[in-house]
Amino acid sequence: MLKLPLNTSYKHHTIVALIISLWLVFFLVIIAPFDAGDLSFEVRLLILPFYGVISFLTYMLIIPFQNLIHRYLKKWTILLEAAFIIVFNAFQIIASYSYYKTEIINGDYNFETFVLYVYLPIGLIILPIILFLRWFLNKKMPNRIQNTIILKGDNKLDVLKILPEDLICISSADNYVEVSYLINDKLQKKLLRNTLKGIQNDVPDLLKVHRSHLINPTHFKEWNGSSSIILTQMEVPVSKNYRAALLEVI
Repeated sequence: MLKLPLNTSYKHHTIVALIISLWLVFFLVIIAPFDAGDLSFEVRLLILPFYGVISFLTYMLIIPFQNLIHRYLKKWTILLEAAFIIVFNAFQIIASYSYYKTEIINGDYNFETFVLYVYLPIGLIILPIILFLRWFLNKKMPNRIQNTIILKGDNKLDVLKILPEDLICISSADNYVEVSYLINDKLQKKLLRNTLKGIQNDVPDLLKVHRSHLINPTHFKEWNGSSSIILTQMEVPVSKNYRAALLEVI
């Protein structure tokens, strides 16, 4: 499945939601499609902008779930993007129809007619705007290279540059440390001439779970008994001395 970049910034998504809602209000009030053309401009300006409010709130309410899924799966795909659009429209249909049937609008259409002859044509016009804004938002996402972790060994040629979310675990191996990380969702390992203490000073977000292992807590999957844990594509032991700290984090 093709991966997509995803900007999880609430600030940026607020801008997207605001643009979508303002465009919808402009379309409904100025263009006045369907039965809205029978209303005066003053009436349209009074009652139709609430559809923009519905659109804004619906979009923003879904963003926390989008970000939660992204953190859990550590990726975003075309399928997930399509699911986001479907869920957004489904929630917006329900909320918009509920407003349409209030005494403010007092619409005559039943739910099926409203969806087919009112929401669907407008939704198809809005869809390219949503897709473009989300694409543009992700394209303008801050350069991830700035957030990379650089791990070094004593040898000047021992350098590993990876994204924080791709780092799984670092284990002691005699005079070396073994770095376990992901490249395109495949487990990779690299030896660096360094110590766990040196690595922990460079990457303080790592959690020590054993005298020989540092882990990235975001890759925790489940406990395997009481003395080891399953991480992404690997398993590491957990010492009693560090179990309480791990429980507190996860």
